[in-house]
Amino acid sequence: MKQFNSDNRGFSLVEVVVVLALVSAISAIAGYGFSMSNGKPAQECAKKLAGAISHGRTTTMGKYRNEIIVKKETDGTLTVTEDTYTSESDILNGTPSQSRSSTVGAKNVTVEYQIGTGGYIELAPGNEIRLRYDSGSGAMKKTANSGSDYYTGFRISKAGKVWYVKLETLTGNITTSTNP
Repeated sequence: MKQFNSDNRGFSLVEVVVVLALVSAISAIAGYGFSMSNGKPAQECAKKLAGAISHGRTTTMGKYRNEIIVKKETDGTLTVTEDTYTSESDILNGTPSQSRSSTVGAKNVTVEYQIGTGGYIELAPGNEIRLRYDSGSGAMKKTANSGSDYYTGFRISKAGKVWYVKLETLTGNITTSTNP
């Protein structure tokens, strides 16, 4: 009678599946860490900032007054608040009839703003800038330098990656790009 010789060399299907699952999990964690170190937060911040300002500009149309406040919080995050005033008395009292706020930037993202054609100025923690748009045309109003100039853009950077948010003064258009 022949004896059956079992050969235990090789891997079972369960062992292969477990190894593949572990490799996938490690790859996902490494990929996430790489995206955080390669400037992905700057890109996300630029796109969210542009979207929030664009929403505020659109909301301004047909309102009495809408103010968009871009603020670097003391914890380092960037927030955008949209205050809507529906009457002159709201403005005089300093109380908006509606207020909407959202966090658009992560900590450790450098945010700078530009006035006119000048250089960029870093938005320090605790500081803010205020943007306003014309309710009829959607064009930007002069709100920089005590109302004598325009805010014209933002430069957002992290880990050597730089994104720009351009604010067109006459048309009110808002665009993002990697070019200045």
